[in-house]
Amino acid sequence: MPADRPRIQVLSPRTWGEFGNYLAATSFSRVLRTAVDAEVTLLEAEPILPWLGDAGQRIRTISLESPDAATRTRRYMQLMSQLQDRFPAGFETDPTPAQTEALAPLTEHLRTTAPDVVVGTKGFVARLCVAAVRLAGTRTRVASHITNPGLLHLPLHRSAHPDLTLVGFPWAKEHLLAHEGGDPERIRVVGPLVAQHDLRDFLTDELAAPAAAPWGGDDDDPARPRLIVFCNRGGDTYLRLLEHIAERHPATDLVFVGYDDPELARRAARAAGASRLAHWRFHSRLTQAEYFDYITQASRSPHGLLISKAGPNTTLEAAYFGIPVLMLESGLPMEQWVPGLIHERGLGRACDTPDELLTTVDDWLARPSEIEQHKKAAVEFAESVLDQQAVAARIGAAVQSLLDAR
Repeated sequence: MPADRPRIQVLSPRTWGEFGNYLAATSFSRVLRTAVDAEVTLLEAEPILPWLGDAGQRIRTISLESPDAATRTRRYMQLMSQLQDRFPAGFETDPTPAQTEALAPLTEHLRTTAPDVVVGTKGFVARLCVAAVRLAGTRTRVASHITNPGLLHLPLHRSAHPDLTLVGFPWAKEHLLAHEGGDPERIRVVGPLVAQHDLRDFLTDELAAPAAAPWGGDDDDPARPRLIVFCNRGGDTYLRLLEHIAERHPATDLVFVGYDDPELARRAARAAGASRLAHWRFHSRLTQAEYFDYITQASRSPHGLLISKAGPNTTLEAAYFGIPVLMLESGLPMEQWVPGLIHERGLGRACDTPDELLTTVDDWLARPSEIEQHKKAAVEFAESVLDQQAVAARIGAAVQSLLDAR
């Protein structure tokens, strides 16, 4: 009778990181199901540790309600410092009674389910898992999948104690070793994982255009600039952007996504004067097919462009599809590395201020050859760095090594 298949749990907080983190965990789980012969289960962390959800809600409040980038950074770092004080470096090996109590639900979960491997998709979650496995007394191996290497600049997300840490870039491994030490063989550079097939479970809202209508309406011209404005933070800035583009560049094709915010999508439609810009589209959610139809059309246009905050997942996803980016810096410390990537690889431009964003939009739409140059760079970056079959193979090999060592 064949032995039972090994079991892997991927534990991810849905409330930490808004749109990107759980999407990254979904992509990672899908890769494991095809790259490793194991039963893979994706679990939300908050039902097991509700206080993680409380912290996630505080992060969301900080992101949405901070009046500027400097305030957002200060508030976010205050929260990270509070959590770091509660779970300082090295707590994983000898948790205090208070830490043990905080981890009790996770410890019981791992004792009861006893997976062969548990993967935390935040460094902090992986640290919690290391401590909980020790308390549970199981033989579960712990892996840390670093979905955003910028988080390694925060001590809360760094540790040398997981059995395996997966990072996307060589500099992330070097940074982790420089600050935490540990065994270099337990840190694997697998490349960036792009969630190109996991943008699902989006429901179309009432502002969406009829599915049969082409993006550009009856006068569909693939050479016309096609802009996707993706907003999951900082709505007023993007409303100002829409007013500006509607006034100065009304001939562009544009789709606005106010992610999970129907009221923002309605305000965007009003700000842009939707009655006279009938070929513009406004959404708060999209079906997978609709989203990828927009992405495909933008990628086929020589002047396609994505405008958003400078988040790593959004930037890498756009590059994967060969779409240049025009980004506004978010003010969150774990995303401060992204503008450097954008500028070093020619993927587009990251702007410090809303005024710079508006000026750059005017410049690029007046001289679309700028967009073409960045498109070429994005395609080259995708071909050289974002080979997803190679990334999946490296992830599979790394996780398989944990299973083989059981």
